[in-house]
Amino acid sequence: MKKVLLIGQDGMLGGELYTRLSSYKDKYEVYGTTLKTLDICDESAVLAKVNEVNPYYIINCAAYTNVDGCETNYELAEKVNGIALGNIARSAKEVDATLIQISTDYVFDGNLDVEKAYTEDMTPNPVSAYGRTKLMGEENTKIAEKYYILRTAWLYGQGKNFARTMINASKTRDEVTVVCDQHGSPTSTTTLCEIIEKLMEKEPEYGIYHSTNEGFTTWYEFTKTIYELKGISTKVKPITSEEYAKLYPQSSKRPFNSKLSKEKLHSVGIYPSDYVDALKEYLKGE
Repeated sequence: MKKVLLIGQDGMLGGELYTRLSSYKDKYEVYGTTLKTLDICDESAVLAKVNEVNPYYIINCAAYTNVDGCETNYELAEKVNGIALGNIARSAKEVDATLIQISTDYVFDGNLDVEKAYTEDMTPNPVSAYGRTKLMGEENTKIAEKYYILRTAWLYGQGKNFARTMINASKTRDEVTVVCDQHGSPTSTTTLCEIIEKLMEKEPEYGIYHSTNEGFTTWYEFTKTIYELKGISTKVKPITSEEYAKLYPQSSKRPFNSKLSKEKLHSVGIYPSDYVDALKEYLKGE
């Protein structure tokens, strides 16, 4: 029986992961924390909680993920996404725990040729506040020495997310406008949970693993797929990132290329499902 301290139980990913891991009664003893029960920016509080639980794994699902909000609230983003990881990593090292940190495609600038996908050994170059603070978090995670950094992208699940937003928009509009020149892999929280569980079981070499669903698309094509699968007749109009920026000048820059290679994940025997298959499962509940 391995003890697991799951930070961010009240989030979209953390909530699902907590439920799933807790169901494995013979494998894991899971302790969850929320925004109210643990301030990850308070190093002494983090150390106290980690010493209390003495976990085998610490999984951090807590983050400030509002990309535009990170631009206007940089100090908060830096504390939550970056500095706090130092607190968690030092605590993990003290009790010899393995730290699993969720990161993002935003650590890259997104300017790679869209025919290619980013590999784990490529040099990060974030162009947004969110990306910069998450990269700081990655660097601080390494203090733990025993760690897995899972970079994911275009995450959706229970709660506010792109798929649900598009479905809701279709109820009141005959046409929606969606960016057509940003490429990536829509990733369900269920798939990311499965990847995390398999890493916990296999315990491969420590390091960074790109962790998304298989297959690539654009936000425009993804929206069309959502509507097709749901039988929604609302039209989807493509728009370029440049056109979108003119309409919404307050929005921060998004990567053109968010494609993450899964070859390293495959090398340790983990094969995520195709994004369309994962979407079909998700839409059964919508």
